Amino acid sequence: MMMPLVNKKPSGNAALRIGQDVKGPSTGESEFLTLLKTAKKSELAALAKLLMPFIADAELRQVRVWGDKSRLHLDRITVSVNDLLVNTRSGHVTVEEDCFFGHRCMLLTGTHDYSKTGRDRLVTVPEEGRDIHIERGVWLGSGVTVLGPAVIGENAVVAAGSLVTGDVPPNTIVAGRPARPVKMIDGTPV
Repeated sequence: MMMPLVNKKPSGNAALRIGQDVKGPSTGESEFLTLLKTAKKSELAALAKLLMPFIADAELRQVRVWGDKSRLHLDRITVSVNDLLVNTRSGHVTVEEDCFFGHRCMLLTGTHDYSKTGRDRLVTVPEEGRDIHIERGVWLGSGVTVLGPAVIGENAVVAAGSLVTGDVPPNTIVAGRPARPVKMIDGTPV
């Protein structure tokens, strides 16, 4: 059974309107949060079940950025990028218009110096030089990982699950780990 949204301390209007932010007298938090803390486990489970589709939908549309957000350039995008993970630690990431992404793609500029050991390997990260540029009309299938530096050329297709470790020519379909050209988008062999 869901807990009703009611004001336990009536004052004129006993019903708490949805979206109204009424502060509790001693805690400074909303009455809804105060009531929520008193909910039974079964009521919280019912609330979670009601909210889960909305939370899952929001999560699937979230771009997550590790690093400086000002290095992520999505100002030209025209299509949703889904649940994209972008690492801007070692470079800029640019995505142009008409690009689209399957779920759980990663664009990673960050790297570590493999010749170091221990903590030195962890903290030795270049500040720049590993930019990723996704040109107009690119399609990255679900689970694609792109390691910078890389330019994915206009209208290229990267097959699901592929690992891109360098540039992809325009109008080319690539697949594999590491990704290799398979054919051109018009079907001609590479």
